[in-house]
Amino acid sequence: MSAAHKRRHKHEEHEEHVNHERWLVSYADMLTVLMALFIVLFALSQIDQLKFAQFKDGLSKGTPDSNQAVSGASGVMDVTNGNSVVQVSPYSTGEQLNTSSEQVQQILQSAQTAQKAKDLNAAKEEVQDYREIEKKIDAALTEKGQQNQVTYRITADGLVVGLVADNVFFANASADVETTGQEVLDTIAPILAQLPNDIAVQGHTNNLALNGNARYRDNWDLSSARANTVVTRFISHGIAPVRLSGTGYADSRPLYPDEDPKALTGNRRVDLVVASPSSDAVKALLPEVAQQTATGDGPAELTGTTDTHTDGTTTGTDSTTDGAGAATSDLSAGIAPDLASNVAH
Repeated sequence: MSAAHKRRHKHEEHEEHVNHERWLVSYADMLTVLMALFIVLFALSQIDQLKFAQFKDGLSKGTPDSNQAVSGASGVMDVTNGNSVVQVSPYSTGEQLNTSSEQVQQILQSAQTAQKAKDLNAAKEEVQDYREIEKKIDAALTEKGQQNQVTYRITADGLVVGLVADNVFFANASADVETTGQEVLDTIAPILAQLPNDIAVQGHTNNLALNGNARYRDNWDLSSARANTVVTRFISHGIAPVRLSGTGYADSRPLYPDEDPKALTGNRRVDLVVASPSSDAVKALLPEVAQQTATGDGPAELTGTTDTHTDGTTTGTDSTTDGAGAATSDLSAGIAPDLASNVAH
């Protein structure tokens, strides 16, 4: 068989026939969907006349005439857009609230009175807590015969444990704690460590200027160094540093005015402030509550001072004694009895 004959019998591929009616399938699908849609709409449009009438009657009976927005119909389903507007009274179903400005003031005064009573009770509880701290410190120091080396007073800042900066704690113009002072701090530190309160250590001096040979530049430098020395001592006893702060005030916050004979020694001190966590309203009540509340079997508190608080305000109190004689007089002056005659920086 020749090659030409083989080529003639070779399978010939024909072009595929194009279906020009494929759009009818999509068209038919669309019509089917539309028909289903209209059937559903028609079914939803069929209303049960009986149920509709019952619904209409229920709305008419349950809606009072005084609450209709327009007149001329027996119910909300039969409203015919009447032109006569009915005045709606918001108090038609209850007693109208009539509160005058005087009644408002009485309500406010009652709320303020209740809050003041709450603050006063909180201040009394806080003072009692401070008195318990005083007893613990005094008992611990008494065991070592050092109970006269500190003073106590309650201010708007909290409980203030005063360390008289005489030769028991600091030498003249020095921030190094003496041996006896170290023993006092070591006794107080474990008690303060158990408290949740922050402890602010505040250094103070009298108004005498340092001489030129002093180690420190001025009284600000000296008071800050003394406060920081105490802070470092407390940290070594396990008090968290985040609870401690050390600040020097020089002679800017005296307990006694400069003309007072007690000023030179009484103003030379380091204060350990057990900071009050209460609100400002409760803090403001603390000194008054403390003054009016007896210390009981606790140690005597320092009186006869003019305290300058952290907010810059001053508070004065009258000096009192509890019958302890000269020792109490020295304590009221912020002076350790055995060193009351020494005056230094």
